[in-house]
Amino acid sequence: MNFFKNILFSIKAKRTPKLTDTKTRKKLLEHNQTDQKLVASLSNKKIPTFKQVKYLGKLLTVREKLAIKIFTTFVIVGVIFIGINSYLNLSNVAPAKGGKYTEALVGSPQFINPILAQTNDVDLDLSSILFNGLMQYTPGLGLVEDLAESYSISEDQKVYTFVLRKDVYWHDGQLFTADDVIFTFSRINDPNAKSPLYFNFKGTTVEKIDDFTIRFILTEPFAPFLENLTVGIIPAHVWKNIPVQNSHLSDLNLKPIGTGPYQFASLTKDNKTGEIKSYTLERNNGYFDGPANIDKIIFKFYPNFDLAIEALNNKNVQAMSFLPKEKQDRIINDRSLNYQYLNLPQYTAIFFNQKENTLLKNQTLRKILAHGIDKDKLVSDVLNSEAQKIEGTILPGQLGYTDDYPKYPFDIEYAKGELEKLDWKLATYEVEAKEGETTETYPFQVRKKNSTYLELGLTTVNLPENVDIAKAIQKTWQLLGVKTNIKLVEPDNIAETLKNRDYEILLYGAIIGYDPDPFAFWHSSQAQQPGLNLSQFTNNNADKLLSDARKTTNIEEREKDYIAFQKIIAEEVPAVFLYNPTYTYPQTNKILGFENHTIVIPANRLANIEKWYIKTDRKFN
Repeated sequence: MNFFKNILFSIKAKRTPKLTDTKTRKKLLEHNQTDQKLVASLSNKKIPTFKQVKYLGKLLTVREKLAIKIFTTFVIVGVIFIGINSYLNLSNVAPAKGGKYTEALVGSPQFINPILAQTNDVDLDLSSILFNGLMQYTPGLGLVEDLAESYSISEDQKVYTFVLRKDVYWHDGQLFTADDVIFTFSRINDPNAKSPLYFNFKGTTVEKIDDFTIRFILTEPFAPFLENLTVGIIPAHVWKNIPVQNSHLSDLNLKPIGTGPYQFASLTKDNKTGEIKSYTLERNNGYFDGPANIDKIIFKFYPNFDLAIEALNNKNVQAMSFLPKEKQDRIINDRSLNYQYLNLPQYTAIFFNQKENTLLKNQTLRKILAHGIDKDKLVSDVLNSEAQKIEGTILPGQLGYTDDYPKYPFDIEYAKGELEKLDWKLATYEVEAKEGETTETYPFQVRKKNSTYLELGLTTVNLPENVDIAKAIQKTWQLLGVKTNIKLVEPDNIAETLKNRDYEILLYGAIIGYDPDPFAFWHSSQAQQPGLNLSQFTNNNADKLLSDARKTTNIEEREKDYIAFQKIIAEEVPAVFLYNPTYTYPQTNKILGFENHTIVIPANRLANIEKWYIKTDRKFN
């Protein structure tokens, strides 16, 4: 019996009044059966037609109509739920193209040119996005090929041969070739170009083998050489027409042509001062590693951190390149920000310059001063725990790191006892005045031996964090009976101070780099400018270890040399290593795909910027 007939007769039955007469009921039942046979004879279909269904509403009661509506609603909702659930299970959230990102930088661009940009963080930031090097630092992977497809090193470790990618094009559409590499390093090696990288490649020869193969020939093995090759390559077909002596004057330094994931779009200047106020980059759709996700990157420039913070608070920018620890409490509405705390291969230390104060020649006194510094308190109180306490020149996780060497934990009472053994006695500080001057006094007792007070000068850069650290050290040394005179140098003048080694004790930070090679910081040949041996440390055994370590690519040999070197430094105490700071990078939480948790230089925070995204879509698995 078909569906429509069942409904029809069930309705009739419901509408038939109840009968008590048995004979009448029997007769009515026979009549209904006859009607059913009659209706059945009219159609052989088991399913009602549309014309039949449309009359259904006239035959149903109000309650029946409601029941059908409720049932239908449940069916529709169920189907929708199953569809959505299936879609979610069979697809994933994926980056989508679109959006723009705006970041505040402190400073202004001068040379957006990788061979000139090394002394300006703003230039380095922009160059890192616009240009590529033969090698690149990639978060999680370390040093890997970039414009190079592969490389090999000769057995004597003096020849590096590179095979270049063949799918790289400059922003103006020209093909990248070996000629560009040869030209870039010829410019670096030309003294007239005044490149800060000149000494990195002095004596290195670059040869073209074919259009996509080049080799570097070194005069002697140099293990960290690959890290030097992260410098961006510039286009020969554009720069060859510009005389080297005019390189600094070219518009290409502000409107560059590179190979990076983003290309120059526009810039705006202040009408009165001519300073660049903003700089816009747009996606390079021909990028060899695939087009970036975000359409535009905009950098806005501010003369100081206070104005950059104000711009971040007012939503004029979505991020700041760096947020100093002492200014973090000025950020409002920080729920919209992600604070990226990045590990940076940098240490802050105090360097003893024995040539400026003969008292510091005493090795035992240097150890006592080390015992008089509370590193834990510096990290927790001054740095808000945004740093790691360290003991040596090679940081945890770097090649050759060890902690198996003498250490000098904070211990005021022990340090006092050691000073007594050296015959440094507490005394009232009073220095006789010269004619016409007032006698100098000091409210605390200062240790004195014979007629000499234990008085030291501590120099640092006049920045809030450095000043706070210097004052904390001054305070604990004061408990020992050491009078510490703090000398502050303005940031613009610190280079001259370093050049002249014009300090007794220097509180300063040193960026080590991806390869921990300490040669530039501790070899005796680097004791004078342009070297960075800030303690003017001299030790023949240390010199040999550092020289041997940079002449081999054998990891085990380098580690062995570096471990031995660290033990010498720990015993000699030419410096006291304080902490490894973290780099604070506030960024809007709308940016997704940020994975740079360890950087080598600040510009590395922008590594893989082409993988960042704002918009999302779903794609089936």
